Amino acid sequence: MRTISQIIDDAPVTPEIDETFKKIQIALNAPFTPHFFRVWATSPESLKGIWPVMNHILTRGRVGRRLKEMIFVAISSLKSCHYCEAAHHAFCLNIGVSQAQINALIEDHTISETDSAKDKAAIDFAVKLAKDSHTSSEQDFETLKFHGFDEEEIMEIIAMSGMAVFYNHLANATKINIDEGFTKILSKHGKNSSV
Repeated sequence: MRTISQIIDDAPVTPEIDETFKKIQIALNAPFTPHFFRVWATSPESLKGIWPVMNHILTRGRVGRRLKEMIFVAISSLKSCHYCEAAHHAFCLNIGVSQAQINALIEDHTISETDSAKDKAAIDFAVKLAKDSHTSSEQDFETLKFHGFDEEEIMEIIAMSGMAVFYNHLANATKINIDEGFTKILSKHGKNSSV
């Protein structure tokens, strides 16, 4: 039986959608438009809502993209979103996250405190919220502030956690096929994406 992603493999690309695809590539610093967005282009109105969420939360703000990508990988692994895990694994590699850190994010949904106690605190908080958004507490805020995050940055971490869960839901529901471009990046680094 075919997946939704296989049924909707080639959505018609209007000039407006093509322009959106170009913006996506530039914002993500990607050599191609990820298959995720090509599938969602079948519903132009949905794409108009889906892309700005990622654009504003992942690629902008005061918390760096490197940390946000690490959060994305940890939550995608937690939620068994193979597409998002592979895509953001590739993005992590391209922005300098070590393979050892990525392995820890995939296997343990965190990194070692010796890598970065600050990054670990943010990742652990984001993963905790992805498991149960009701669990946030004043203590979490105090812990993150202790590690040097201010309130604006903490809110960005919460937004990143929610965004990852949202994108995992969309990718899992449509069973997005992993892009050959991501597979090539992973295999170049000795990882193979079997999904």
